[in-house]
Amino acid sequence: MRARRIIEGSAFGPEVIRVASEAFEATWKEIADRFDPSLHDEARQSLATAIISATRENSGDVELLRGAGLRAMARDFPDKLGPLSNDKPREAENE
Repeated sequence: MRARRIIEGSAFGPEVIRVASEAFEATWKEIADRFDPSLHDEARQSLATAIISATRENSGDVELLRGAGLRAMARDFPDKLGPLSNDKPREAENE
Protein backbone atom coordinates (compact mmCIF):
# COMPACT_ATOMS: atom_id res chain seq x y z
CA MET A 1 0.00 0.00 0.00
CA ARG A 2 1.27 3.40 -0.99
CA ALA A 3 -0.05 5.12 2.13
CA ARG A 4 1.88 2.81 4.44
CA ARG A 5 5.04 3.40 2.38
CA ILE A 6 4.63 7.14 2.83
CA ILE A 7 4.66 6.72 6.60
CA GLU A 8 7.23 3.94 6.89
CA GLY A 9 9.52 5.61 4.35
CA SER A 10 9.68 8.88 6.26
CA ALA A 11 12.87 10.04 7.89
CA PHE A 12 11.58 9.54 11.43
CA GLY A 13 12.68 7.01 13.98
CA PRO A 14 10.76 3.84 14.82
CA GLU A 15 8.77 5.31 17.72
CA VAL A 16 7.61 8.32 15.71
CA ILE A 17 6.66 6.05 12.81
CA ARG A 18 4.70 3.85 15.24
CA VAL A 19 2.76 6.87 16.53
CA ALA A 20 2.13 8.20 13.00
CA SER A 21 0.96 4.74 11.89
CA GLU A 22 -1.38 4.49 14.87
CA ALA A 23 -2.82 7.93 14.09
CA PHE A 24 -3.22 7.00 10.43
CA GLU A 25 -5.05 3.74 11.18
CA ALA A 26 -7.36 5.37 13.75
CA THR A 27 -8.21 8.23 11.40
CA TRP A 28 -8.76 6.01 8.38
CA LYS A 29 -11.03 3.71 10.39
CA GLU A 30 -13.10 6.76 11.32
CA ILE A 31 -13.52 8.09 7.76
CA ALA A 32 -13.10 5.14 5.37
CA ASP A 33 -16.81 4.53 4.94
CA ARG A 34 -17.27 8.04 3.54
CA PHE A 35 -15.16 7.20 0.49
CA ASP A 36 -16.13 5.07 -2.44
CA PRO A 37 -13.73 2.11 -2.62
CA SER A 38 -12.43 3.43 -5.94
CA LEU A 39 -11.12 6.49 -4.03
CA HIS A 40 -9.57 4.62 -1.10
CA ASP A 41 -6.01 4.63 -2.45
CA GLU A 42 -6.07 8.36 -3.23
CA ALA A 43 -7.70 9.22 0.11
CA ARG A 44 -5.31 7.02 2.10
CA GLN A 45 -2.30 8.62 0.40
CA SER A 46 -3.66 12.08 1.17
CA LEU A 47 -4.22 11.12 4.81
CA ALA A 48 -0.76 9.59 5.16
CA THR A 49 0.85 12.70 3.68
CA ALA A 50 -1.14 14.95 6.02
CA ILE A 51 -0.15 12.94 9.07
CA ILE A 52 3.53 12.87 8.11
CA SER A 53 3.43 16.63 7.52
CA ALA A 54 1.93 17.18 10.96
CA THR A 55 4.41 14.78 12.54
CA ARG A 56 7.16 17.36 12.22
CA GLU A 57 5.41 19.41 14.89
CA ASN A 58 3.55 16.80 16.93
CA SER A 59 5.61 13.65 16.73
CA GLY A 60 4.47 12.00 19.94
CA ASP A 61 0.75 12.61 20.19
CA VAL A 62 -1.62 10.28 18.33
CA GLU A 63 -4.66 12.51 18.98
CA LEU A 64 -2.96 15.64 17.64
CA LEU A 65 -1.89 13.77 14.52
CA ARG A 66 -5.37 12.30 14.12
CA GLY A 67 -6.88 15.78 14.36
CA ALA A 68 -4.42 17.15 11.83
CA GLY A 69 -5.27 14.30 9.49
CA LEU A 70 -9.00 14.89 9.85
CA ARG A 71 -8.65 18.63 9.19
CA ALA A 72 -6.51 18.00 6.10
CA MET A 73 -8.98 15.46 4.75
CA ALA A 74 -11.91 17.84 5.34
CA ARG A 75 -10.00 20.48 3.40
CA ASP A 76 -8.96 18.12 0.58
CA PHE A 77 -12.26 16.24 0.32
CA PRO A 78 -14.97 18.67 1.49
CA ASP A 79 -17.68 16.74 -0.34
CA LYS A 80 -16.82 13.64 1.69
CA LEU A 81 -16.17 15.14 5.12
CA GLY A 82 -17.44 18.72 5.14
CA PRO A 83 -17.13 20.57 8.43
CA LEU A 84 -16.08 18.21 11.18
CA SER A 85 -18.28 18.05 14.25
CA ASN A 86 -15.30 18.17 16.61
CA ASP A 87 -13.93 21.37 15.05
CA LYS A 88 -14.96 24.62 16.70
CA PRO A 89 -16.54 27.29 14.51
CA ARG A 90 -14.02 30.06 13.81
CA GLU A 91 -16.11 32.57 15.74
CA ALA A 92 -15.85 30.42 18.90
CA GLU A 93 -12.06 30.27 18.61
CA ASN A 94 -11.82 34.05 18.95
CA GLU A 95 -13.90 34.29 22.13
